[in-house]
Amino acid sequence: MHLIALLAAAAAAAPAPAPKDPPASPADNNYATAKGTAGVSFFLPQGSDPTMVGLTYFLANDFAARVDFGLVAPLSPSGSAPVLFSIEAGLRMYQVKHDHVAVYLGPAAGIGRELSPAVQADGALFLRLGGDIGVEYFFTPHFSVAGTLELTLKFANIAGPGGTSVFTTLSTDTSTLGANIYF
Repeated sequence: MHLIALLAAAAAAAPAPAPKDPPASPADNNYATAKGTAGVSFFLPQGSDPTMVGLTYFLANDFAARVDFGLVAPLSPSGSAPVLFSIEAGLRMYQVKHDHVAVYLGPAAGIGRELSPAVQADGALFLRLGGDIGVEYFFTPHFSVAGTLELTLKFANIAGPGGTSVFTTLSTDTSTLGANIYF
């Protein structure tokens, strides 16, 4: 009997072992934002803008590099319609995560060919510099939808038709909605 009381007193006096790592939050499994994750994005078309497809790669946890491509090549018997394209590169830095929702910020720059603001029948180059803020909802760790608002400074009609000037605009007309698949 004395032995049991002595063992109980020793167990009560000994400090409890410290946990090695805090338990992972169940919400941590809702995101595909870990280093080494890659993804493909599909964006909804906007007016005459090219339909966009993007590639994403996470360089570090919550820090991704992305490249988006767009192409409009109308089939025309006379071949008179210009081929339009865009290429955009940017970064995404995930700032806030809660449950299945993540908010991100990032810079972006793009170049492409669009219908000239001066002569709508011809195409001309543009250069776009911007900053993004977006929200991404993760249905699963490998599938999400995102909405992005991009504030852009755009130089349009670069090398446009003769006698026309370069147009400069500051706008949010490059905002997008899209779906992402991560692997």
